Amino acid sequence: MANSAAQNETAKEVSTKHMILQPIHGRLTSTNCAIILMDYQPQFALSINSADADILIQNGTNLAKIAKTFSIPTLLTTIGQSSFGGPVVSGLQKIFPDQEPLDRIALSVFEDTRVLSALEQIGRNKLVIAGLWTDFGVAASVQQAQQFGYEVFVVVDACGDVTLRAHTLATQRLCHEGAVPMTWLQMLLALHRDWAPPEAYDVLFNIAKNHASAYGLEIQYTRGGLDGRQTRLVNDMPRERGWPNAPGFRSDH
Repeated sequence: MANSAAQNETAKEVSTKHMILQPIHGRLTSTNCAIILMDYQPQFALSINSADADILIQNGTNLAKIAKTFSIPTLLTTIGQSSFGGPVVSGLQKIFPDQEPLDRIALSVFEDTRVLSALEQIGRNKLVIAGLWTDFGVAASVQQAQQFGYEVFVVVDACGDVTLRAHTLATQRLCHEGAVPMTWLQMLLALHRDWAPPEAYDVLFNIAKNHASAYGLEIQYTRGGLDGRQTRLVNDMPRERGWPNAPGFRSDH
């Protein structure tokens, strides 16, 4: 308990010099944001009832793949890894094999001095946050990040909670307080505004094709060369943000 109190007190001292002073509003890019993936651990995943836990884990993994593809600084963090939560799920850890997740004792990542130091070194003013549970560590971290002056984006389909009501109310509260909700696919589309370099395109294409539900099927169809019509199908489709239009996706969202 003494160590816990000392760590929290140190975090409070660091927070006073951690405020973000530069302008923050503007579009999300791969060069102005950092990503925090928190508490993707077995104990939290097993108690998810707001959505299918496998889908949530996959959505978090997709977000990690996006981060890796665009070279976005990403922090993995856990809570009670050895005593309660367990290790980061293997699929997520494989994307960042050399990164040791920061194991916390506090709900909010901003009460851990190691996280504060890492973010200070990264020096970016937009944070993309996702994790388990929504009304647990995620909400506390988002709220504190905003207090420090960050513009925060919450990837809501990569977050989950023990009940749908808990997840929904937490998300609504965070949005009311100024956080920006988005899905992992919307983030991919927001970052990929123009055709990416060839080495990045194949990775982005595979992420969307394999994991973007109906949009993934659309990509498979238009890229499949059915009856020799691939070129015409692709060229005839409207373009938006460098990708064919996703169902239900609008550029003004």
